[in-house]
Order: sequence, then structure tokens, then C-alpha cells
Amino acid sequence: MKRDKALMAEILTTLASFGTTYGDVEKIQGELSVKHQAPEVILHHLRLLHDRGLVAVDMHNFWRVTDQGYDVLEAGGKLLQAHDMPPEANQGIDN
Repeated sequence: MKRDKALMAEILTTLASFGTTYGDVEKIQGELSVKHQAPEVILHHLRLLHDRGLVAVDMHNFWRVTDQGYDVLEAGGKLLQAHDMPPEANQGIDN
């Protein structure tokens, strides 16, 4: 399955819109702009977001945005930037 970074960004934004309420796959699915996304596609992309540390999940499979996830949203949702690379504007002391 290919990753869809636009879907990842929309899922992250959707989770953030829930406020202090966590969301399960069904709740997330109901809020996405493309309503026919299969649950397994949403779950796959949630796991990719989890790999990046942008979302967390509890033992009941309810998802929430992490502090890092909110940082990404506040930075404009730039999911395309590599993890281990510093932001372009902050390339270290040698720039």
C-alpha cells in the first residue's frame, strides 16, 4: 500500500479537531473529506503517523495527536520534511 501524505495530513488535522476527545478509526473515517476511505487504509496511515511520533494510541485503539503532532500542525502540516534533517531555515552553525 502506498502512503498518501495528503491523507496523513488530513488525518492529523482531523484528530486535532477532536480537541480533548480521542478518535477511533470509525470516527476519523466519518470526518474525512473522502468518506469512502477503507478503515484499513486509515489505520495504515495512522500507523505511519505513529512511526513519526505525531500520534499516539491507547490500549482501546483510540488515537490522539501528540505534542510533536501539534508542532507539525502549527508549522503548516509539513509532512514532507525528513525526520533526521534539520529544517531548511535552521541548518546548523555552518550555514
